[in-house]
Amino acid sequence: MNYLGTHPLEGATLVASSDVTSNTASLTMTDIFESETMYFIHIMDFRPNNNQRSLQYRWLDSSGNAISITNYHEGGRYGFSGGGGSTGNVYAANRSAYVNIIGGVGNGSDEHGMAEMWCVPNTSQEKMSYHSGHFHNGSDEVYMHQWGIGGRLNTSATAAHGIEFVCDGNTGGHQINNVSIRVYKLADKINPLRSLKRRHTDNWVDSNYIGGSIKGQGWAKVAQMTASDGDSALDFENVFTSAYKRYVITGTDCRPSTDQKNLIFQYRDASGLNSDVDYVSAFFSADANGGTGSGHADDQTVGLVLNNIGTNGSEAGNFIAYLDPTNALTPKLMGYRSYGQMQDETTRSIVGAVAYNDATVMTGIKWYWSSGNWESGTIKIYGVND
Repeated sequence: MNYLGTHPLEGATLVASSDVTSNTASLTMTDIFESETMYFIHIMDFRPNNNQRSLQYRWLDSSGNAISITNYHEGGRYGFSGGGGSTGNVYAANRSAYVNIIGGVGNGSDEHGMAEMWCVPNTSQEKMSYHSGHFHNGSDEVYMHQWGIGGRLNTSATAAHGIEFVCDGNTGGHQINNVSIRVYKLADKINPLRSLKRRHTDNWVDSNYIGGSIKGQGWAKVAQMTASDGDSALDFENVFTSAYKRYVITGTDCRPSTDQKNLIFQYRDASGLNSDVDYVSAFFSADANGGTGSGHADDQTVGLVLNNIGTNGSEAGNFIAYLDPTNALTPKLMGYRSYGQMQDETTRSIVGAVAYNDATVMTGIKWYWSSGNWESGTIKIYGVND
């Protein structure tokens, strides 16, 4: 692949990779974390061996042993979609051994969970993590979305060099049946030198580097579209392939041609657009700069990512989304974060997720407004390298 630029994850180093495909009691990754460095962890296609079970983790010391602790503090906000009959809320928990990443995941062939996590483990200070998770919870067509979860280990000054993943505390015969995990270290130096095929702002590879980035280095940009005033949609065909398990989508300066519109998407498969009613979603929003309220919506029937965006002055929206669209077994889950200025100049931040209850392999995605056309906006699609 060609080297891409200056986004922090472009050029990140893959430091650990594991694929579990049969019942496994414990997945350990040892001696992978460097001092005071930030890491990003992709967790894809988790399934437990027993129904409605949790994927959990704990930190390991330099010898690969669990760090002795009193407890973990954990809290966040969650929501439901797909007819769950439950209302999302906030929660807090103290745990004695492991931190929950995603809990209550079903073990059927068409049920799974996914997550992404930021962390700085190798420090003598408190070990902090932040993650989002989305999963089929084991009930028919019910999805739970954990939009923002914070984990904190505050009882040990021992630096973490590794991490262990288990299912439900590795007790009662509960095991990991399937999961793919990738751990990336973010680049921690700036190159003073330039080399061939490099732009002035490309600072995330070694100074003697020439050409394309090697396999395992960050995100590969696979597609990009920029809207012209009057475009009805940004429609990406044949962009999702088996070359990548996970994709990341970013949207910048997204603006409709008329006020108060929502940005929506539809998947494509080999037969065309999936425009039926099988999209279900939930989200939490918070307002500022003209509004001070917040909102929570469960069990919506639309693939919404930006809400009530305006078209005047500086009004526009931006988003980032994570999805695993090419799995032939499981429904499609997309977690996203977005922010934008609404039609009355109120700034709205949203954390949300959209589930599509179809195990079909998706090949593309279409972005459009709830009515009317695009005025401006750029959408980029990246594949996460194994």
